Amino acid sequence: MSLLQAIADETLRTLLLASPFLLLGLAFAGLLHVLLPTSLIQRWMGRPGLSGVAIAAAIGVPLPVCSCGVVPIAVELRRKGASQPASLSFLTTTPESSVDSILFTWALMGPVLAIARPIAAFFTAFLGGTLAIAYLPSGAAPGPEEAPGGKEQSCCDDGCGGDSVTYEDAPAAWKALGGWFRRRRDGDKRPRLWRTVFGPAFRYGFGELLDDIVFWLLLGVLLAGVLGALLPADLAERGLGSGILPMLLMLAIGVPLYMCASASTPIAAALMAKGISPGAALVFLLAGPATNAATVVLLARTFGRRFVQVYLVSVVAGALIAGVALDVLIALFGWHLKTPLVEAPSSTVFDAVEWSSLAILSVFLVLSLLRGSGRQGWRELVQGFTGLLPRGASSGDR
Repeated sequence: MSLLQAIADETLRTLLLASPFLLLGLAFAGLLHVLLPTSLIQRWMGRPGLSGVAIAAAIGVPLPVCSCGVVPIAVELRRKGASQPASLSFLTTTPESSVDSILFTWALMGPVLAIARPIAAFFTAFLGGTLAIAYLPSGAAPGPEEAPGGKEQSCCDDGCGGDSVTYEDAPAAWKALGGWFRRRRDGDKRPRLWRTVFGPAFRYGFGELLDDIVFWLLLGVLLAGVLGALLPADLAERGLGSGILPMLLMLAIGVPLYMCASASTPIAAALMAKGISPGAALVFLLAGPATNAATVVLLARTFGRRFVQVYLVSVVAGALIAGVALDVLIALFGWHLKTPLVEAPSSTVFDAVEWSSLAILSVFLVLSLLRGSGRQGWRELVQGFTGLLPRGASSGDR
């Protein structure tokens, strides 16, 4: 009972610290979804050379899309003119970072990791795009495999991120915002923005996006609680604190498993609280969301094996380089790091904000689970583990 109580306490503390930032992140993600036009992304990602790679990496940093959902999006963008290196760059950076996961990282691990995460994601994606320019053929990528009926197959049953990366009526949303500012200038204070801006943003952020991540988010928070209760507090003294060994261990754990950006954050925070270096935690934050067995299989079928080889090399190399660089910079400049899941402002006002945010977030979590997001997440979990098995084992003996 004492062990269960310790796990429950660690889990509750993680959720309590993260709730205000999660609500803010979901709101920002919804607005980004509504206000970013698809046509603009397609035009930017069609640029040749390193400029297209850099733009694709920058576009992917704030977008709230997981490693499964980004594959059909990248295929569609490729069909509409995105270059192959830009597609690989977009595939790498998008699942590694998002506006909600950055705020989540700030809540649990502090500003240094929150800033390092998108920078490292951009670097990894730029590295992948550069390698793609050097080693991939300049012609068209192989066409996507199609399921019966002409529908693209995805590694997740329900798309895990939606059919499109942005809101199709973004120009209308910008027009509505312009009209609102003009009416404010003329003294008309009626907002008139719910139908075109805030309504769609709310439905996406607290509906579609939350449905995509809620199972993995709760699983990640629960695992953080388990790790916080079970792991010894002296991992550094056991040789797993810093250096290349813990980073390689994080790669071995993160690369094959499905773990979205938000779900990986509390797990990395729990490991860092037990003594692993910030660089090793960053390796897990990059490698865990970027790859999983099911995504690798789908990418091989849609873009080809050579594309996947470049993709995996760039993710692994980029994560290791970023992890080592972060540890070196911290040692060199003496940056102060927040102790994950431990340090938090202690004040009546902040406590009230945390508990109020947790109550509001709990309502949205329950509503999402009632919509079937838990069953969807369980199917994705089963498919992820099935992808780790040999083909004969996963398909059954016949």
